[in-house]
Amino acid sequence: MINIFTANGVNVMSKTVIIIGGNGAGLSAASQIKRLQPAWEMIVYEKGTHISYAGCGMPYYIEGIIPRFADLFELTPETVVKDRKIDLRLQHEVLALNPEQKELMVRTPAGTETVRFDTLLIATGAVPILEGIRLGPPAQPRRVFTLKSMDDMQEIAKFLDVQKPSRCAVIGGGYIAAEMLEAFKTRGLETHLVHRRDQLANTFEPEISALILQRMTKEGIVLNLQRAVQELLEEGDKVVVRTDSGDLFYDFVLIATGVQPNTAFLRQSGIELGIKGAVVVNKSLQTNHPHIYAAGDCAQTTSIITGRPVYVPLAPKANKEGYTAGTNIAGGRDEFPGIVETAVTKFFDMGIARTGLTLDGALQHGFNAAKYTFSARSKARYYPGGGEVYSAIVVNKDDGRFLGAQLTGPLDSMKRIDVYAVMIQQGVTVDEAFKLDLAYSPPFAPLYDPVILAARLGRNYVSR
Repeated sequence: MINIFTANGVNVMSKTVIIIGGNGAGLSAASQIKRLQPAWEMIVYEKGTHISYAGCGMPYYIEGIIPRFADLFELTPETVVKDRKIDLRLQHEVLALNPEQKELMVRTPAGTETVRFDTLLIATGAVPILEGIRLGPPAQPRRVFTLKSMDDMQEIAKFLDVQKPSRCAVIGGGYIAAEMLEAFKTRGLETHLVHRRDQLANTFEPEISALILQRMTKEGIVLNLQRAVQELLEEGDKVVVRTDSGDLFYDFVLIATGVQPNTAFLRQSGIELGIKGAVVVNKSLQTNHPHIYAAGDCAQTTSIITGRPVYVPLAPKANKEGYTAGTNIAGGRDEFPGIVETAVTKFFDMGIARTGLTLDGALQHGFNAAKYTFSARSKARYYPGGGEVYSAIVVNKDDGRFLGAQLTGPLDSMKRIDVYAVMIQQGVTVDEAFKLDLAYSPPFAPLYDPVILAARLGRNYVSR
């Protein structure tokens, strides 16, 4: 064995590290381990044929904003193998894990084999949620799609190009649903939203949801709200969407009802699973077996606000967790503290952003919370090109801390959500936020930036 000394002086013997999953978390970890321990054997198993792809860019490829398929890849298999010295094995699916024996059962193109490891990272990502929707014949749907992989994306794009459909539906009420409604509408389809609630997903405050739905109507999206989907049936060249309020008919349907951890193969392994079947990890990303780690969309994390476990699949979380896990596997010491659930997207030229807790979420976690809403200009009133930024803010009435924020408005104003994310993560109060020295110039903000205005208004809701 070769003795390796890491930067912090830890003496680590040569190891075989296996990573299950070749996208964000998995390759972030593999690259970090190879930087710190270049002599270690590093094997990455990937079930499919694509690695290191920008999943968040898939709706924009389908829409036509991203013209080239290759633009969605950060790394090629050749780069991973030749430049980063990682043993990448495509079309290798891990079927079972034995933590005590440090063994994996792997299906390969040549058959099934058992392999041993010293340290393992589970980075298998997430899969679409289909529970509650019965898929009728045929056994392999040709007109019912989900969007989670590059293969999914290519199938949808090919269907649009070859079949030339004219009428479609998106089932769901979250970010992917909004992005795909835009994509299909931009491509000239009669586009319907089918959703079980009278508002969008409950991650949106009702006021923000109402503004988004209003904009969807303006863009010509047909809203079928309060219609719970029970079954999808393909009949000839149509899909029948059977709901609790009658049947709807489309040329094709996209199911965008969320995702769940891709951990079915772990159910009998003894690895502790938590929310929705996500792998339970500590801040070092270790599972209940210290030599096995997990990162990314297959793992739960901690809410920095509440200190409680949460499952929120986000690309930045996955990559940072992969980096952290890789550092620790290689003998370093690092921790991932959790998240405040920050996200941003767009619907045409309307930006949509959120961070922290909703009012309902804050109350459920025992906070003495209040919510207030307001609108403010994104730029100086007299400067051309600005627009209204609508804000819904949640504060803790007991100590004045920000607990949540949601915004809609011009695209170039939405990164203000990052200021709220920092304030929430650091426990900043409305009084402290009001005194922040934020930049001002008419092309960028009004004299009272919407963030400063939120702090000023928030003072009215804090107990003194």
